Amino acid sequence: MTNSLQGIDRTNKKIILHIISAYGFGLVKGSIVVHATLMNIQQETPIIPVNNNELKIYNEIIWYLDTLTLKKLKMSNTSVKIECIHIPANKSSSNEKLGYLLFNLKDAQTINSISNDRIENKSYKLIGSKNCSYTLTISLRIEDFIVKTIKTPPKQIKHLQLINNKNIKDKTNYLQKVNKSVEENTNLKENIEIDLPKSDVNILEQTEYLPTKEESINVFTSDVQQKIIEELEVWKDKQMTLFKEKIKIKEEQLLKEFNKKWLDDRKRIEEDLTNEISKCKALAENVDKMADMLKERETIVTAKELELACKKDCIDNKYISLVQNVQSSNGQTFNELNNKIFELTTKLQDSEKMNILLKKENKQLKNDFNTNYGIQIQHLENKISNLESKYAEANQSCMFFKERWITSVRKINQILSSKLYESKTNEHLLNKRQNVQNILTNQLVERQQDEDKIKQLLNKLSQDMTNINYLSP
Repeated sequence: MTNSLQGIDRTNKKIILHIISAYGFGLVKGSIVVHATLMNIQQETPIIPVNNNELKIYNEIIWYLDTLTLKKLKMSNTSVKIECIHIPANKSSSNEKLGYLLFNLKDAQTINSISNDRIENKSYKLIGSKNCSYTLTISLRIEDFIVKTIKTPPKQIKHLQLINNKNIKDKTNYLQKVNKSVEENTNLKENIEIDLPKSDVNILEQTEYLPTKEESINVFTSDVQQKIIEELEVWKDKQMTLFKEKIKIKEEQLLKEFNKKWLDDRKRIEEDLTNEISKCKALAENVDKMADMLKERETIVTAKELELACKKDCIDNKYISLVQNVQSSNGQTFNELNNKIFELTTKLQDSEKMNILLKKENKQLKNDFNTNYGIQIQHLENKISNLESKYAEANQSCMFFKERWITSVRKINQILSSKLYESKTNEHLLNKRQNVQNILTNQLVERQQDEDKIKQLLNKLSQDMTNINYLSP
């Protein structure tokens, strides 16, 4: 035992999940935490406050295990589950799962302690994100973890064996507690996850090289490890059997509930179907009635359509006849207007010719008037002046005769009043009076004739003047 513990180098493995950065968290308010689960052992990063769209994390999560366990995990296609949890700034609201990743151990990068391989960092989008696309830049690698045993004296070996036995008892007690807690758990899950504290995990998987509280080293032999593995396998088988029994019980319960629910649903659906069938029958009757009504309306509509077609034909015929009449009348009026326009144009041309001739005649008349009628007008003016002088003389003579008449009448009256004259003188006076009256009447007649002549001459002159004014342009 002591020979095997002294100077032996044993190689174990460690799985390192290196979270480098995160991108796409600019709209997240609060902070985030990254959980990583392997073999039902969950570890988490420190709380990362979100203050930018791109976060620099640079955090490593490490699992320690031996080569045999690593082979079993690879054979069973075990994956590392990485979850990103949002911790809101408001403490009253609950945490929210932003997304997750599943990283198979077969895809992990294996790095030997001797080689200088470069670590591959890759970016992955989180699965199950609702609104945004979140990205994590990570690397998963497997490295060797060498624990060198220390040469210890026999007294320390005994002390270590006692501590080892104590740790084994603690482990068995803890396994019994876990067994009881699993039996009490009724929730069905695909994988039974047991969150163990880090100290218990170290006891289960790393009991052979982790130090104790007294800073001593627990060293197990391969036989003890094999025994622990066998116990764990037995415990696993028992848990699987219990799990299968519970699954059967749960299946029976679910089947009963499903049958009951199915019967209730069937009854409800049948009732709904009967109600719907009755409604469909009523609707079918209504449809028949509506079909009859539609047929009647179709007949009415067809009759009205025929009437409308007849009326339309009549209106079309009237319209065609009216259009033809309008076209013919338009043609006639157009021809008449053309004829009138032609006649008027010809008349206009004739009138223009006549106007030209009249203008020529007017010029000739003006020339004639200026030559011939000027002399006649002067002669007539001389005649008018002579007649006016005669008229003035006649008026003077008439006034003279009137004065003489008045004087004679006075004398006659004097003679008559005095009655001194004799009859001869009376006769003479009477004759004289008669002669004077005759002379006066003759002069008045001549005067009247002269006035009539003057009026005729004046009228003739006015007519000549109007004609001259009309003929002048």
